[in-house]
Amino acid sequence: MKKKTKYPNFLIRLCLLLPLFCYSCAGDYLDTAPTSEVSPADLFKNEEYAAYAVSGLEKLMKTTYATNKLDGVSFNGEGSAKLMYAEYQGADMYCPRNNFYTIFNGASHAIPTSSYTEYMWHYYYKVISNANTIITYVNPESSRKFKYIYAQALTYRAYCYLQLLQFYSPRWCDSQNGSADGVVLRLDLATGDCPLSSMLACYEQIYKDLDNAITSYQASGISRTGDENHKVNIDAAYAIYARAALTREDWATAARYAALARAGYPLMTANEYLNGFSTVNQEWIWSIYDSAEESLGASSLAARLAYNSTSALVCTYPACINRELFDALPESDIRRKLFLNPDGYTYNTSGVAGNGLADSELTAYAQRLYPDLDASAKVYAYMSFKFKCIDKVGAMPFNLFRSSEMYLIEAEANCHLTPRKEDEARQLLKELVHDSGRDPEYTCNKSGQELLDEIKFYRRIELWGEGFSWFDYKRRKDTIERHTFKDGGNYMTNAAITIYPEDANNWMWVIPAKEYEYNKELR
Repeated sequence: MKKKTKYPNFLIRLCLLLPLFCYSCAGDYLDTAPTSEVSPADLFKNEEYAAYAVSGLEKLMKTTYATNKLDGVSFNGEGSAKLMYAEYQGADMYCPRNNFYTIFNGASHAIPTSSYTEYMWHYYYKVISNANTIITYVNPESSRKFKYIYAQALTYRAYCYLQLLQFYSPRWCDSQNGSADGVVLRLDLATGDCPLSSMLACYEQIYKDLDNAITSYQASGISRTGDENHKVNIDAAYAIYARAALTREDWATAARYAALARAGYPLMTANEYLNGFSTVNQEWIWSIYDSAEESLGASSLAARLAYNSTSALVCTYPACINRELFDALPESDIRRKLFLNPDGYTYNTSGVAGNGLADSELTAYAQRLYPDLDASAKVYAYMSFKFKCIDKVGAMPFNLFRSSEMYLIEAEANCHLTPRKEDEARQLLKELVHDSGRDPEYTCNKSGQELLDEIKFYRRIELWGEGFSWFDYKRRKDTIERHTFKDGGNYMTNAAITIYPEDANNWMWVIPAKEYEYNKELR
């Protein structure tokens, strides 16, 4: 890993010259460039400056944001989106932090003043605002480099709008073919009143941005270097396209772009799979950069997810897999090794506080298996050893897209096409699960709904902890069922609930009150 920082101080100073850091909170919309400074139009005539501005978008995705006043939670860019929103709310990750039931159970979805409600809106519109500045001022026709920069900004904007739709809008299957309200489409530097656009209009804009980005990437003739996985490129655009089309149930488009995205990104080996998910490998399409020099420390994703972190958070409240999902994994699947199997040992199976907490023998067993586990760490049955940080507290690069997801998107899409391409779907599963070495005994001859259920199961296993559970359950309109140890699971009693698709405001986060205060078109 490189020793020097990716984000020099002068980059931050340069960004402050622009109206780049306005976002969806009333006061922040009013940030403007000082009139005595060089105009943004002139600044963006410089390729180096424009490239630094794109690096600023990357930086925004790994930054500490406002702290939740109620429980002291620090948000950390994309890490919070993955863990707190997509995993804690889902069906597959148990965290023994008993005061987190409001986020676990979707209890904040309909509260417009909740910090949880505000954060995702604030964060993604902040990135969008920055991207809009680049898109507005960069002239892609002036050089090949500017074409590439323009494409990158479009890619960021498309990704952020997809995330916003997944959080704040209905499922596509409940949208009346996209006529339901989507989100506010801000596509220029205007920060004034703006109505909600339909979901269809939002998805069409995402497609348009990605089409334009792909064309510009191709025209630029520029490719990122081997150590730049943290920078968006044409393959990241393909991957976003595939995920957006999957969420929109546009099956043919999802299959097409998933195949394009995974080309050139071979599946990781079995050894790589067990190597901590903190080192960029051949399978990663786009990732978040991190290093010891740039770590967010106790505010980072690793401080909540990496088993070897010394953070008090993860040492007290480690991430654990849903026991029922673990038990469903075949014995021959190497992914069982990513979690602590407590069979034959004793651990707490009742109550709220300490639910799943290991006794001394199970703790000693875990410490023998993973000697880099911090001595102060509490051990829980079924705790995760999938993620490993690269320093003692919280530095951990993490992927946003990898080719495994693309295999699964393509397989799922093939099952929905008319006519169905079930042979292709089974072959994709074989390549992903058997041929990669994840489970050398894997075979599949299923069809119809059973084949779709098989794909669903392997999405849960393959992508565990990477930010998919809640999104997948929402888009499929599936019921989340969590059980206590008594009923076959491992959840604490206040999180062991059933959440139906119509519960928790139909799983839509309401638009924050601050947006209504500022944006008169929404009143």
